[in-house]
Amino acid sequence: MARSLAVTLLFAVLLHSSFQLLLPPQLVAEAAGGTPMRLIYRLTIKARPWAKKEAADYVKKKIRRRVEDAITNWGNPQQQQLGAAAATGPADALVIDFSVGHAPAAARNTSGLVDITSQLVWVQCAPCAAGGGGACLPPPETTSTRLPCASHMCPSFLRETCNASLCDGYTATYGPYANASGYLATDTFTFDSTTAVPAVVFGCSNRISGDFSGASGVIGLGRGPLSLLSQLNLTRFSYQLSAPQSSSSSSDEDGSVIRFGDDAIPMTNRHRSTPLLVVSQYPNLYYVKLTGILVDGNMLSSIPAGTFDLTANGSGGVILSTTMPVTFLEEAAYNVVKQALKKKIALPTVDGSELDLDLCYLAASMANKSVVVPTVTLVFDGVGAEMNLSSTNLFFIDDDTGLECLTMLPSRGGSVLGSLLQTGNHMIYDVGGERLTFERTAGLAPPLPAVSLMVILVPLVASLLLF
Repeated sequence: MARSLAVTLLFAVLLHSSFQLLLPPQLVAEAAGGTPMRLIYRLTIKARPWAKKEAADYVKKKIRRRVEDAITNWGNPQQQQLGAAAATGPADALVIDFSVGHAPAAARNTSGLVDITSQLVWVQCAPCAAGGGGACLPPPETTSTRLPCASHMCPSFLRETCNASLCDGYTATYGPYANASGYLATDTFTFDSTTAVPAVVFGCSNRISGDFSGASGVIGLGRGPLSLLSQLNLTRFSYQLSAPQSSSSSSDEDGSVIRFGDDAIPMTNRHRSTPLLVVSQYPNLYYVKLTGILVDGNMLSSIPAGTFDLTANGSGGVILSTTMPVTFLEEAAYNVVKQALKKKIALPTVDGSELDLDLCYLAASMANKSVVVPTVTLVFDGVGAEMNLSSTNLFFIDDDTGLECLTMLPSRGGSVLGSLLQTGNHMIYDVGGERLTFERTAGLAPPLPAVSLMVILVPLVASLLLF
């Protein structure tokens, strides 16, 4: 039951964004004798709860239709320039609410899906097509500044087609089902009602196709120079993803959290680390090396050696996604994991085709006290780099069908560790140090609703990069 999949995946989780950035992101001093400013950020953003119904709707409607042929687009390097190799969907993970406009009176509220696998920041601009979803900003000529072709922030492949000396004509492709086209501009991004970040380079997309979950754009956090992470001169971020909550029980205290800078550090002495791998063919993706899988402490030796290895052409390997709920494992590994779980659970399986999942049981049967879901452990490269997964990481209960299904599916050509698998962990990305650190969030202090921010400024003779 193998299915091809996208190695970059873009879906949403809605955030309550409440943080302050007091200084501009453009830290390159271009004036004669100018010296860059040095900033240290300490930043925490409280997220909205992840609605269980939205995760279930994604599982039912999107998995096969949106994922099955995406790895065929993996080899398209143009997609990796600005977009990602997969389509979008409604499984909310991280969305930032913000406004665009340098003057308060001109600022327009909008939102963007946070995607850790692409670099471009873009929003929907007029003229906006009917049914595009999200807010529609005025044309940048009225509020923003068009990016000159000569700017170092204009990608080299766009300079070849510059129109009237303007950086124009991009297309960000998100797999075979979604794309956004437009031109680059700069403007002030305000992430709450009081603080603003000037001179953010972003795409003004006036031609959009596909499902972007009702958001007005995308916030790329990949390694590329156009990503918000790079523009803010940040090298570290982390997140805690909460498990999906039913609408009747969810509250602001149940939400996920994303942290930046000095706040993105381990909070316990139980943390473990593994290298973040850089793959030249797909520089926006965060790869890790998975060396094995344990079930109840026993290594699954039947998984063929090299199953999770990267190949010379960039295929294979394991990436992380906050936007894809389901985990995809290479078929050879998935089949072994599936059989080991079936043997341990020892219940009759049921048809999970309605959920488009493979290994399913009746939820009522799984609730029996005599049924024990085994512990699955992912073993990564590094000393003691093991991530223990609980039953809530492995199985998803669908209230409509009464089924409880494994949140994994087989794939060919690459593996993706999805967001359901990561819930209950604090995932820390040290992009500068090329390390992923993780720790269980059980016992950690609840995420703060307020925001902490520290800015240390060392200006010499600095000037803001202006367009």
